[in-house]
Amino acid sequence: MINRFVIIFSVLAGALSTGACLSSCDDGDIVEEMNFSVNEGYVVKLNGSLRNLDQWSSSQYQVVVAAFSAQDSYPILAKAVPFQDSLDFLFDGINPTCESIELCVLNLINKRVVTLAPIFERSEEPDRKLSDTIAYNMKGVDVGMFSTIQNNILTKRCAYCHGKGETPAAGLYLTEGQSYASLVNVASQKIDSLKRVAPGDAEHSMLYKVLTEYEEGCGWHYDHTKFFYGNSMSNLVKEWINAGAPQ
Repeated sequence: MINRFVIIFSVLAGALSTGACLSSCDDGDIVEEMNFSVNEGYVVKLNGSLRNLDQWSSSQYQVVVAAFSAQDSYPILAKAVPFQDSLDFLFDGINPTCESIELCVLNLINKRVVTLAPIFERSEEPDRKLSDTIAYNMKGVDVGMFSTIQNNILTKRCAYCHGKGETPAAGLYLTEGQSYASLVNVASQKIDSLKRVAPGDAEHSMLYKVLTEYEEGCGWHYDHTKFFYGNSMSNLVKEWINAGAPQ
């Protein structure tokens, strides 16, 4: 399992106990050191609890509070959220030039996979003072892998054909509250030998095949691989299934 860590740039190395520089794997450039005082940065405080946070204990992902520049998938600064039943989480010295701060999931190359909760948007609070703590109550928020897949894939891209109409395609409901029971350990209507989701076996799960494979004559009415730009979200589906498809 990957060690839980705080991702920081060298300007903050003396202020926190552990750190690692972030870089963009797209171009290989190391982000330049940022010159600002720790005391000048934003402060974020999370209270409450996060449901199913432990589902991200895989070595592939890390749940963090992260600050981002505009239109960037790699954070300026991030701090791992501890696996605790009750949160009393403080993150200070956040770069005051950031455009947004959020609770999110990073992958092994420190790229954002998905946003779990927005905490601060400069466009919405342009006059936010650095001296004011940004408090966010996380009480009961479900950040589990399936909840994330539901909110960011099934509800946004699949439910229009699978559940929101009178007759769901392939008899498959992917609307919130119905999708899990319709997917996990349910036989596929397309390929009898497969289940829609076979816990622990993504390669033999119909959901993963439909989202990642397409060729003429395969029997799908639509190329579902078009849902993804890159492989971050399809990898998330794969990891969820291989982890046993927890709810």
